[in-house]
Amino acid sequence: EALEIHNPQFISRSQKRLKRLEHMVQLRRAQQREAPPSTPRALLRKLSTSTASKRKQFTIPDPLSDNLFKPKERVIPEKEMHMRSKRIYDNLPEVKKKQEEKQKRIIIQSNRLRVEMFKKQLLDQLLHRNTE
Repeated sequence: EALEIHNPQFISRSQKRLKRLEHMVQLRRAQQREAPPSTPRALLRKLSTSTASKRKQFTIPDPLSDNLFKPKERVIPEKEMHMRSKRIYDNLPEVKKKQEEKQKRIIIQSNRLRVEMFKKQLLDQLLHRNTE
């Protein structure tokens, strides 16, 4: 009710968006009915539904590729997936920059500690000489 009073354009835009989405869905369904099942898109759809039902991740050869020797479907272990995603994540430029900054901070902190130790030693040496 508040939207109807204060922002009627919002409601009209969202209704238009919904109509557009429904229209797109109808177009896709019509294209699926017209398209013969031997198209690459239909093959991909068949492959994706079969693997989704198994609840396992498989490597599926691209039907458009020129590879005549199609590899067997292979189950990718969870550990391997984690390692792969971690490797990709670690290679991101933002992550590399963050790691470099962390290393710099560690080096700076260790240098500060060394300076403090040096000052202490120097002060101790001076005090010992003055007392003798």
